[in-house]
Amino acid sequence: MRTWSPSELTAYFWTQINSGILVRPVCRSCGANFFSPQVLCPSCQSDSWEYEESSGHGYIYSFTEIHRPPDSSFPSPLIVADIELDEGWRMFSWIVGCRSEDVRIGSRVYVTFEDFDAGTLPVFKIN
Repeated sequence: MRTWSPSELTAYFWTQINSGILVRPVCRSCGANFFSPQVLCPSCQSDSWEYEESSGHGYIYSFTEIHRPPDSSFPSPLIVADIELDEGWRMFSWIVGCRSEDVRIGSRVYVTFEDFDAGTLPVFKIN
């Protein structure tokens, strides 16, 4: 059984994000796509998984609008969304580059990358 430290689990993800590439774990035993990176596949508990590149395309599964962001470095309103990616996995991120009234459940989105004080993060824009 392979053992991981928390930084080992996510280091490749963040390296790829810094290169403008969105990746996700894919189980070699059952084929499940999942996020966030975990020691074992959440579907079959296998420790045999690897990162694969994502298309970065999907749709808004759900979202909320935050009018009091954590600090002034965040946009206001901040639109936080649960994104369902085309490969069948989901992640939370932000919707950027549009008015909040243009955001709808089911809207098609694509990943882009923005630099923040904490580093580069994957965010999504509406197609």
